[in-house]
Amino acid sequence: ATFAARSRSVARIPASTITRGTLLRARCPKPVRMPPRTRSAVRGACATRTKASIADVSSPEVEVTSRVVRVGPRKIPTELITIPSDPSKEAPKYDLVIVPGNPGVPSFYEHYAKTLHNLMDGDVDIEIFGYKGHTTDRYADTTGDWFTLQDQLDHLREYLQSRKSRSRHGTVLVGHSIGAEMSLDAMDKLGTGAVRGVVGLMPFVLVNTKSALQKFLSALVHITPLVYLVAAIVGFIGALPGFFKRLAFSPITGTMSASPADLTRRWLRSDSIRNMAFMGRTEFDALTALDTSRWKRHKDRTSLLYCPGDHWAPLHQMEDFGRMKELRGMETVLESAPGVDHAFVLHDKSAELIAQRTKELLETQHAVER
Repeated sequence: ATFAARSRSVARIPASTITRGTLLRARCPKPVRMPPRTRSAVRGACATRTKASIADVSSPEVEVTSRVVRVGPRKIPTELITIPSDPSKEAPKYDLVIVPGNPGVPSFYEHYAKTLHNLMDGDVDIEIFGYKGHTTDRYADTTGDWFTLQDQLDHLREYLQSRKSRSRHGTVLVGHSIGAEMSLDAMDKLGTGAVRGVVGLMPFVLVNTKSALQKFLSALVHITPLVYLVAAIVGFIGALPGFFKRLAFSPITGTMSASPADLTRRWLRSDSIRNMAFMGRTEFDALTALDTSRWKRHKDRTSLLYCPGDHWAPLHQMEDFGRMKELRGMETVLESAPGVDHAFVLHDKSAELIAQRTKELLETQHAVER
């Protein structure tokens, strides 16, 4: 979902936040009169701006550990990135696990995670979860297998069950695109004792039947020979010498920030394309209807952030959630700043802004003091 959306234009409308159907100016210049059930959340969102600004953390320098682990009987390579809390924090306030969109490669989320870590004054442990078989580079023991959405759901739950939070207040999952669906599934299956809450960024939780592009992509990934053909072409280009490789991939990477562009050129391989496409096939097959009962169970522990022009997380879906009586209390937010789109991690400024919004959601809907 990340790469298919990268070229979408964003309507240039004033930056604003919509919470449960009410329009708020992002800077909250004066008190906003709202029903009692929402007022405290708005105050929390405004108060966070006094601690740190995005300009303060645009080039965050924090300790980052990246490692590759082998999972399952076949020892499939999986990448994980860890950003520990400040050493002065004996028990961090938050424990966050970031669950990427498809392709589930943690490296694309590193700048976003480092910015979020600094915005939260280092009082947080952050881990970026990697999908089984989705890696930045090809390793000598890469099998070439592809994995379904269900495989990755199982992989996430096993990973969460294997780790122990150091936080005083438990674990919150931050899921992007299909990662939001995976995070909600994990909270539902493991319980709120294991997962305190979920922040969904541009959540892909339901097939958008109104999108012609999504219908086209669904048809494409269901044609197996075509997927293999596209993967072979990408693999051939990826094997070219450096200059020619950069030139050939420039239509894809041209508007990206430097680091995401380099990661994308490394990631674009035949096995990566097959894995992304075939997992996407199972996403389209699985997300045909909402499990309303699941959403109802976790509405008070779920926050969703949307942006304009996103067919993966369309605004009409946000509006539909707002109209559902059984989901009253679930926080939905619109980020309409120019330049922010579904593939926010590919642009450093967008990643920094979404990190700020994530912090605000954590300190309102998921405030640990509650």
